[in-house]
Amino acid sequence: MEEQVGYNAPGMTSLWLTLSIALGATLLLISGKVRSDVVGLLVAASLALAGLIPAKGVLSGLGNPVIVVLLAVFVLTKGLEVTGVTDGLGRRLAHWAEGSEPRFLLIVLLAAATLSLFMNTVAAAAVLLPPVVAVARRDPRFSLRRALIPLAFGTLLGGTATLLTTANLVTSAALEAHGYTPYGLLDFLPVGLPVTITGVLFMVVVGRRLLPADRPAPTQATRWPLHNLESAYPLRRGLHLLRVREGSPLVGRSARRPHLARGLGLTPIALLRGQRAYPIARVPEGWRVRPGDLWLVGGEVTPDVLDEYGLELVRADGPLPLIHEQAALVEVTLNPRGGAVGRTPQALRLRSEYGVLVIMIWRQGEVITHRVHQVPLQAGDALLLHGPPGNLQRLLEGRDDFVLLAEVGLRQARRRHKAWAAVLGMLIALVPAAAGWIPLPLSALLGVLWAFLSGVITPEQAYQAVPWRVLFLIAGMIPLAQVMQQTGTAAFLSRAMLAPLGPHAPAWAVAAVFMVLTVALTQIISGQAAALIIAPLAIAAAEHYDLNPRGLAMGVAVSASLAFLLPTAHPVNLLVMGPGGYEAKDYLKVGLPLTLVVAPVMLLVLQWVWL
Repeated sequence: MEEQVGYNAPGMTSLWLTLSIALGATLLLISGKVRSDVVGLLVAASLALAGLIPAKGVLSGLGNPVIVVLLAVFVLTKGLEVTGVTDGLGRRLAHWAEGSEPRFLLIVLLAAATLSLFMNTVAAAAVLLPPVVAVARRDPRFSLRRALIPLAFGTLLGGTATLLTTANLVTSAALEAHGYTPYGLLDFLPVGLPVTITGVLFMVVVGRRLLPADRPAPTQATRWPLHNLESAYPLRRGLHLLRVREGSPLVGRSARRPHLARGLGLTPIALLRGQRAYPIARVPEGWRVRPGDLWLVGGEVTPDVLDEYGLELVRADGPLPLIHEQAALVEVTLNPRGGAVGRTPQALRLRSEYGVLVIMIWRQGEVITHRVHQVPLQAGDALLLHGPPGNLQRLLEGRDDFVLLAEVGLRQARRRHKAWAAVLGMLIALVPAAAGWIPLPLSALLGVLWAFLSGVITPEQAYQAVPWRVLFLIAGMIPLAQVMQQTGTAAFLSRAMLAPLGPHAPAWAVAAVFMVLTVALTQIISGQAAALIIAPLAIAAAEHYDLNPRGLAMGVAVSASLAFLLPTAHPVNLLVMGPGGYEAKDYLKVGLPLTLVVAPVMLLVLQWVWL
């Protein structure tokens, strides 16, 4: 009884309270000034304080089956990654893509769409990024600027055809909250498959002509990977070899921590002593800086600084070979769903925890080489990392902050003997649900348990693979969908919205209104948030117009994947923005025609199959 105190029955007061909370959440998401997970928690707390949900139900969204399925998708996808399944698949697809540009784009689009059927959209793009980058960099006929927007859009198109897309799952949860049967694993295929095929054909035939112009291939591009990285990063100009002179204030300092970054803004990469180079992470404990030591550093050096610190510049044939001594070079970009955006490399503790150095930062066509440890990172940045191969591998597998673009000497240690177990885990999660034997949340949980018990992935890796920010947003907003139905808020809003159509509006017109609203909101606050807000309105409208609620809600879910117009509309657009060197107008130029082509197809199939 205690939790029922203060609970309001549906009425005008409850309606306006619900409407205020929903509007406030939307405005906060649009402003971007409050993190999305915090917005979700604020919504849940506000509903409880207003007496719209019982106090004990404030975090009831975390127990929703949608959360279980999303957790499973992220964990099982990580299992495919750490066992080398996705790496091998990506490289094989890249090999097939070699040839003419239309063939290259077709393979990239099809591969991206196919992977996103059973993987998270960002993860599917991350799988294909390294091989696509490698192909584009070594073949002068191709360009990253003409490959990565199709890669991102391909994953979004494929996401319209599967229940496993986040927006589709939360729409299914909204249906269940309203008392309707949630979607099955294959329910989206009849609508999403025609949308995907239409989008892929448009991109290959017309869209590729709208992609940003190619840039001239670098003259030094060869099949040696380091030269490909050097075309983007000034390795020869940005790396220096410095000798410590007698009387230098550096003499006697710890060789592992000479404080070159703090004092000079330089990044110490390796110590050369006794005809051997030691990466900074492998300098023996207890060593001190000596006169005559040679340091390979990154950054800007001036004669004044050299004199002040007792250093002299050593002319060498080139410092490049020295970076390979017991070390690897890796190029990564920021994961938009990770926690690195807005933080400095020093705050991320990459050196202290992983023994990995950030040598340079690529940002919008310019490279930052000096005091890189103090540079706040931005979405779209690419980082050049240096360190022992094992340290770099541990960083890439242990944190979700970065997505690999290219590597030299990494020799990734994959648990390839567990690849069969990783694939079996995904099959356990999907096949029983697709066949209708058991509910998807249960089969997904069984797949995760198999991945743990078979050693495919550790629980620690699983926790790192989950984007908790997204899950807390969804968990906080799910009760809002329930309350919007209970208080009549969804019906009130949908009737007000559709009033201009009249009482006998055709089904396709009602679906079109919700499609336009969802697509517009998706560009601003993300697809999953748009679906959480619009799905209850669509279900209420379906009840009012005597339409199939599952069909109209599906239109909302599919529309939430049409995030083609802005780089901020979906994390996968941000993921490719830096490596592709795109501007916001590049997405609009390709994405607007693509949306105008696939939207009528979606409405036509929706009318035929569902409405």
